[in-house]
Order: sequence, then C-alpha cells, then structure tokens
Amino acid sequence: MFRSHGSSYEAHMKVLVRPAHEGDIDAVIPLLRTGFGSHWPPETWRRLFEYPRVESQPNLGFVLESGDQLVGFLGAIYSERLVGGHLERFCNLSSWYTIPQFRNFSLKLLMALLAQRGYTFTNLTPSEQVVQLLKAYGFRPLESHKLLCGPWWYRFLVEKKSEVPPRRFPSYQARRVLEMLIETPLLKGLELMRGSSPARFDHRGVHLLAGAELVRPMLSNTDQQLLDDHRQCGHFLVQGGRSYSYIVTVKRKISFGRRSLVDFVVSDILHLSAREPALQHWQSLCQLIVGHEGSQAIMADERLFDLQCPKGLHMPCHSYFMSRSGVNPNQIDSLYTEIALLDEVFRIRPVNPPLLPTPVADARRPAIW
Repeated sequence: MFRSHGSSYEAHMKVLVRPAHEGDIDAVIPLLRTGFGSHWPPETWRRLFEYPRVESQPNLGFVLESGDQLVGFLGAIYSERLVGGHLERFCNLSSWYTIPQFRNFSLKLLMALLAQRGYTFTNLTPSEQVVQLLKAYGFRPLESHKLLCGPWWYRFLVEKKSEVPPRRFPSYQARRVLEMLIETPLLKGLELMRGSSPARFDHRGVHLLAGAELVRPMLSNTDQQLLDDHRQCGHFLVQGGRSYSYIVTVKRKISFGRRSLVDFVVSDILHLSAREPALQHWQSLCQLIVGHEGSQAIMADERLFDLQCPKGLHMPCHSYFMSRSGVNPNQIDSLYTEIALLDEVFRIRPVNPPLLPTPVADARRPAIW
C-alpha cells in the first residue's frame, strides 16, 4: 500500500530521514490511519510491527521527520528464508505515506530503504504510479496474474463485475437490483451448500489435513517455523507417500471499486511448498480450504503452479521485486509480507476503461502515490 495526499508544493522546512524503531510505533499508527483511512483499527496496523522478527532486523522501515513531528513513513517487513540451500534476506515494502506538505520528500524514504545491502526487496501491492518508480529503481515483475479457482458461475460473476467500471453502469439502482436478484442468492446459496469441512480426510490414499494443530506435527523443522510465525493464517497439508504439500492461506475480500450488498471472499494461497501432491488432489484441497475457512473460492499467484496451472479465472495482479543475489520469482512467496499481516483487500481494476475522461485529482482527496 502506497499513498500520498494531493498537495505537491515543496515544504521549505528541514526534514530528516531516519530508521524507524519501536519508539515510533505509537506515532506512526495515527499517521497511517490519516493516510489510508480509519477502516482499520490501531490494533490491525500494529501487526506491521509485532510480527516474529529476525535477529538481524535493522529497523521497522524509515520515517520522515520534521522537528519533533513524523510526517512520512515507509514500512519494512524483514525475514530470512532458505533459498536453494542458502540463507536469503528479504524485505517487503509496505505502507508508504507522507502528509501533503512533505510529498516532495517521499522518495527519500524509498532511497534510504533500498540503500540497505544484502536484501531481496518485494512490493506486492503497488499502485500504478508506484510501479513506474519501482521500475526506475531496478525492480522487475514478480507476478502478473492471480488464478481464481471456484465454481464456474462464481468465476463468471467475478469476470463480469471486473469488466464493468462503476461509471459505465446504467445506474446505482439498476446495479443494486441485479445484485439482489443474482449475486446475493448465489453467494448465500454457496455458503449453505458448502457447509463445514472435516479437519482431516483421506482421498485416494492421500491424507488432507486442515488446522495448525494437525498440520504442524507432520512438517519439517523449517516448515514448522513458518507455521509458528504465521499462526494468524490458515494451514493445510496434502500428504502422500514420502512427500507433502504444505499450504498457507489468508482470507481476503475482493473489491471491484464499488460497494456490494454481499462480500466476495476468497482464500489466497501465500505459500505452497511442493506442487505435485497439491495439484494431483487440487479439487479436494480446494474444497477442504473453503470449507475450513468459510471462503467462497481459492486464489493464488500463477507462478506457484509453474506450467501446471489448474483451471480457473486469470486476473491481472502486479507485484515487483529486486534481488542482487540472483533470487528468481519462483523462489519468492507471500509469507512475511503485509498481505499475511493485514486485512488486505484484493482490488480488481476494470478491464475496460471508462468512457469519460478521468478528472484531475482533487487536492482534498487521497491519491495513490
């Protein structure tokens, strides 16, 4: 998430960029609520700073300071992962915001963060404007599409809603009528038919498990650490023979840029340890996940499946990374990121552009930066 408010005149005041530390948390949270809205309570924002940390973590990100006031922040979520038998250090960029008078100093935060050597940097939720900045600083595409797996009519609804921008719709009342007559009955019916799923069942000689308590004893020491660091997420296992697929998920709402009478809720796969067992029993695994989490469908980055992509709806989703140590996209997942920590909404941009020209941004309204 990256945002800055509209005014762009340069503030003729002395500013300082420095690492953020624990003593800044109580001041940073109100700053973020100002920039991103108050729909998240302070407790949600606090997750950015209270996740399990690595010993080598240098800071919580960087702050922009003017006098005794914090006027900007760029968060950093650090982790250390085994990649190809080597320990790699990762830094996920999160929650970039500056107040209006200091907008021209925003890049100082990014430059300070990227100046740290020895990290692979990721940004999983960039706005269109931030994408251009990331490319200029050497970031490369990490992912271009999400795969949505669910009932055909669910994928159809998501596809059609994503094709119609809010301004293109005939009227607010007509949209509400269609939602009441079509979307609401279908999604409510899906919840009734889905019911609850057992935490463990067998399918063609393979064990499928749901829940941290059942999954953890079956994992390697490395995977057990991943589970312990992500207790807030969903944990699933497909075990067959000597191999297993360990899956970590998080529930996310889908946003189409306008309010809906009923929520579209999916389980987003953050981590998939091995493809084969999961893909061989993909339909049963999906049923286990949605039944256990109370979601409606499964969503995952396409790169998790390599060339063995299951059937589903391909939705544009742009994320970026920069690595100086040779880490490639297939070695990067979404654990230890803002998606795992915050209640991130998956925002679908309309496929067809609006007929009307986009108005000039109002300086009083938030604008993605």
